[in-house]
Amino acid sequence: MMRFNWMTWSPALLVSAGLMLAACGGAEVEAPGPDVSAIGTVEGEANSPIYDRARAFAAANPKRDGGSWNQWCGSLMVRFGQLPDSAVRPTAIEAYRASRIVSLDASKALTGAFHWWDIGSAGHVGADLNGGGGTVFMATYNLSQSWGDAIGVNSVSGYSAKTGARYLGWSMDYAGGKIAGGGQAPGGSSSLPQTTTEFDGIPGEIYYKRIQTVGQRDYGYTGPIDGVTGPNTEKIRVRITARELNRRGGPRTSAEDDGIPGSIYWTRVQTVGREFGYTGPIDGIPGANTSKAEHKICAYAVNRAF
Repeated sequence: MMRFNWMTWSPALLVSAGLMLAACGGAEVEAPGPDVSAIGTVEGEANSPIYDRARAFAAANPKRDGGSWNQWCGSLMVRFGQLPDSAVRPTAIEAYRASRIVSLDASKALTGAFHWWDIGSAGHVGADLNGGGGTVFMATYNLSQSWGDAIGVNSVSGYSAKTGARYLGWSMDYAGGKIAGGGQAPGGSSSLPQTTTEFDGIPGEIYYKRIQTVGQRDYGYTGPIDGVTGPNTEKIRVRITARELNRRGGPRTSAEDDGIPGSIYWTRVQTVGREFGYTGPIDGIPGANTSKAEHKICAYAVNRAF
């Protein structure tokens, strides 16, 4: 079943959107009671700010334009996430095809991730509120906790088991749109302390875990969050450092795009490094002191990324 309707969030957006969006796949069902066995983590886990926003959204919008939210999963993602017009797609499955899947392992999903399923003709999607696939905000009657008329939460495993839908993985974007404030590892930022590399320039496990976490969120890193560096982690580290350098002025280094450091990159590291205790020459030639400044700059960035 597929429905279309005008996207609404505010009067201004209603006027400007001019776009259609549709619902989820699967047969429309009568409203059942919540299946409390499908999820057991919602009340016990530390809730993220995105979770709190979802609760507030559901309290303010227990119905969708006076009717049920059932079959309107894509609409919920766009409205709750305040996603741009460019992210709107007619169905969830079409939005899935326009999104970049990070992993099929739901337990590794970050806060604000979108989980996708193949069900019916239009698919299904939900937003991860706490990370890890345990508390996924969605529009359906197949919920473990109902917060309104077919709006609430279930886990990835709970929804899959309840409906028989095939899980397609998770992405940080919905056809290019992202939920503001997402990207924390499951359990919140407190589960991963800040790295002292910002102050001493000495890379360690926490430093690399933060790099990998930011890389997963922002750059399509698909490796493990294990704090062990390797070629892919190093490329992400350079891109994060370059982004911080580019935020601080020019000339711009293309290493933000490709992860390949060059003379401009190293010159910028040395220049910005003055703020981090670097006292060597500004010659674009890397050495031990330049490398130390590079790690400090990158650590500064990842300490503030989540």
